[in-house]
Amino acid sequence: MKRLKFMKAAALALAVGAGGLIADTAAAQTLRMWTFLNPSGTAPREKALAEVIQRFEAGNPGVKIQVEPQVWDQMTPKFLAAHRAGNAPDLIWVVTDLLGDALKSGSLADLNELFVSKWPADAVAERKDGYWKVCERDGKVHCLFHSRNYYGVIYRKDFLKEAGVDPDKLTTWPAFTEAAKKLTVKDAAGNVTRWGFGQQFSENLADSQMMTSILLSRQGDLFEPNGRAKWANPTGIEALKLQTDMVTVHGVTPRQAVSWSAEDLYEQFAAGRLAMFTAAVVRLSTMQAKVGKENVGFMIWPGVDGKPHAPAVMAGWAVGVWSGGKNKPLAGKFLEFMSTGDQDRVWVEVGGQLPGAPSTLATMKDFMARPENAYLSIAARGVKDYGWISPVEFGVGGFRQALNKAAQDVIVGGVDPKAALEAAEKRFNTQNNR
Repeated sequence: MKRLKFMKAAALALAVGAGGLIADTAAAQTLRMWTFLNPSGTAPREKALAEVIQRFEAGNPGVKIQVEPQVWDQMTPKFLAAHRAGNAPDLIWVVTDLLGDALKSGSLADLNELFVSKWPADAVAERKDGYWKVCERDGKVHCLFHSRNYYGVIYRKDFLKEAGVDPDKLTTWPAFTEAAKKLTVKDAAGNVTRWGFGQQFSENLADSQMMTSILLSRQGDLFEPNGRAKWANPTGIEALKLQTDMVTVHGVTPRQAVSWSAEDLYEQFAAGRLAMFTAAVVRLSTMQAKVGKENVGFMIWPGVDGKPHAPAVMAGWAVGVWSGGKNKPLAGKFLEFMSTGDQDRVWVEVGGQLPGAPSTLATMKDFMARPENAYLSIAARGVKDYGWISPVEFGVGGFRQALNKAAQDVIVGGVDPKAALEAAEKRFNTQNNR
């Protein structure tokens, strides 16, 4: 009850500029924000951001949120350079891989000082998941995560139904592989017209692939405590072989996967050429818009060693306030507004995203009862029970590319999986000075 009262009070107070802070200081004030989202765009997350901004500006006359869209993989380095030069934006969306660099740079303000310290204890407690922990340093909270991402399998419900495949029973890799075979369709000439399982092994726009789930299930991590890669071992060899066998043995993943990027998978799925594929849950609502809300589902990775599921990579965007900004109190107010109360519901309903506060889903019973929204509950359970977020204490950028190169070596070059993983480890450790 305390948390619900807090959320309602926060939404009302922020909507009218309560407390006098915004009303007294907001005249003709502009907050600059860097994000990969364009509020003028048509993607679900872009629509959600536009609505949140409109609500904030309507409740705070004289305040303008100026969004300056950036190229997603260049934005964080550009922000760190702007921080050093003293001309960074008031608000920044930091990519997970480079969050450690941002924290070490001192570029992100302490949100405790701006608003978190005023939250009820239970409102803070429910948010203390893996995302919160990577933002917290020495008692200070430097960011809140948005576009909370969880990697698993997106699938076509209609294709699975036609093939007699129950997604709830795909909790082992043998069952998953057999399902992928049933879902692979060929024409009269023997040409594949639809692949059962889409993967991508390009180093360009690389996402985490299925082998990481097996490594995480048995090791609990992808790295040693000092940040060195932990892949060239029996678990890694088995995982890489299982992954590449989908191409070379079972024929359910095309050989073109060696050159496919993550974006290629989404395009192929939208075109009806994939029944299942490795994917990020933040993109599911966009896929629903392409092929119909009723046709798209999400599943957590199959498990190993008798477990129903295996852990998966969590990612997302750490949104913070620039520590060197002149408008920190106002920037903090917007970040709090964007992350709590009714705005958390907007990110779910309009953006198709996981909420910042887990309790938000519980307040949306009618919305969550719709079959097309079940993926949100599934992904939320994945984050809670089967989630792993890469450590930010040391840079781990490039691990997806290194593992994808290992898959390329096996599929194209016929390299032994152990040798491919040894080369991947060496490359990663050298690049990251391990």
